[in-house]
Amino acid sequence: MKNIKIKTMVLGMVQTNCYIVRARDSKEAVVIDPADRAEKIYSYLNENDLVCKRILLTHGHFDHIMAAEKLKALTGAGIYAGENEETLLNDSNLNASINFGREVSLKPDYFLKDKEEFEAAGLIWQVIYTPGHTEGGACYYLKDESTLFSGDTLFYESIGRTDLPTGNHQRLIESIKSRLFILPDETEVYPGHGRPTTIGHEKQYNPFL
Repeated sequence: MKNIKIKTMVLGMVQTNCYIVRARDSKEAVVIDPADRAEKIYSYLNENDLVCKRILLTHGHFDHIMAAEKLKALTGAGIYAGENEETLLNDSNLNASINFGREVSLKPDYFLKDKEEFEAAGLIWQVIYTPGHTEGGACYYLKDESTLFSGDTLFYESIGRTDLPTGNHQRLIESIKSRLFILPDETEVYPGHGRPTTIGHEKQYNPFL
């Protein structure tokens, strides 16, 4: 049995997956991509006696970050993002929030480097830099749990769009093939939108790859 508990909340106007992740015996949690409704996320944490220790962003598009600042204020947790995502996070035009009625300019507390490892919520995490959907996009890998949080890099039988600022289709394909498809086939993938999948399934059935 895996030593991990994952709560999925589908939030915001484009149905973004926000994940609350922890080890089974931990009362500390990590929140990945707080898309919207910080109070709802915070209520779940409180109802389950959980303490948010880190807020991880897979990338800086508006639909993954709208609740980040408020959740930070509620929990005291720091906001973490890939080191090459600073410009997009800071610019409401680039992160597209200006187009949806709520301008968001976000400055993370910490920038993460490719292959950086850290412990949080009773789990060992690794950062995998995956440019393509955005310049500074990152996935978060739990090797011991065979679990990957892929943001908008890789979906069930699909990939992230690359027609938005800092996107690059060829880099996205290269990121997936060289950085994600080297993971074990049984690795479970939790994407930024839609249903979970596995690395093995995407190798075999993803029509974009």
